[in-house]
Amino acid sequence: MTGNPNDCRNRTEMMSNPDQIVRAICAEYDVEIVPANVFPKPGQTRAVATMQGILKKFGEGHFRMVLTTLSETRDNNSLIDETSLWATSDLVRACPDWVENRTSEWLEWWDKIPLGPIMAMISQLRGKVHARFALAGAIYLMLTHYSNQRMAELDSAASIKARLPKQYKGKHLRHEQRIRLGRKLIQIKQDLPRGKFLPWVKDESGLSYGAVQRYMREAREAA
Repeated sequence: MTGNPNDCRNRTEMMSNPDQIVRAICAEYDVEIVPANVFPKPGQTRAVATMQGILKKFGEGHFRMVLTTLSETRDNNSLIDETSLWATSDLVRACPDWVENRTSEWLEWWDKIPLGPIMAMISQLRGKVHARFALAGAIYLMLTHYSNQRMAELDSAASIKARLPKQYKGKHLRHEQRIRLGRKLIQIKQDLPRGKFLPWVKDESGLSYGAVQRYMREAREAA
């Protein structure tokens, strides 16, 4: 089956026009483009030229990741301007491992970043420091903190084999101890990749799966 020639021609024409591509992608992400004289509300931007520049320089895939990072994380869709777009673009290019291999974590970290207050603070340096680079540096500091925190949690999960049996195995635990252990186990389950918790319990925890389930249930009920 052959496609409609008009559809193919329209697609080719759109791909050769950065403005049309930017507007089409923004529509996909529910980001409304407003005139330059309008102050943007959440979900709106007037930084069309900046988005076109990023698209032309780094390609559509990169531009989509930049827009994903800003438009699909908490409260950041109200801060899509020239500075935040270029700073995010810099960070996407500077942190390929996080972006490509830890995408869900990347977006979780951006959920936590207080982008508005950071941008307000950066504005105080206007005329002294380039806002784009100052913003990228401030965000990178927080991303590094979240990444190190995450790795420490995973290290904790990997080393718990040496701690749990000694601390808990063979002991009659008090209610408070069971809750504390249950919370620790819940955190470990969240930190481990999907499908890895049961093998970890069996091979490394030193606890029976039934006991683990009881401790986690008590911890949830005590929350």
